[in-house]
Amino acid sequence: MTRATYRFREHKITPDPLGVPEHQAVCVSGDETECGADSGLLPDGKELARWMAEHTRDTGHLRFRAAQWGYALMEPGAWK
Repeated sequence: MTRATYRFREHKITPDPLGVPEHQAVCVSGDETECGADSGLLPDGKELARWMAEHTRDTGHLRFRAAQWGYALMEPGAWK
C-alpha cells in the first residue's frame, strides 16, 4: 500500500504594482436585446468616459456595464 503525504500552503492575493489597469464598457441598453457595443480595453477612465459619452450621443443609449481590469499576484505563504 502506498501512502501519500499532503502539505498545504496558504496564498495571499495582492495587486500587481507593475500591471497597468485597463477599462472597458459594454452597452446594455435595449428592451428586448442589449445593444452590445463594446469599448474594448482602454488605458484610462477618461477615455472610457469619452467612449460612453460618444456612444450615448450617437445612439441615445444610457446604460452600460463598466469595469476596471487589474492584475493580481498570488503570494505563497508558509507550508503547513
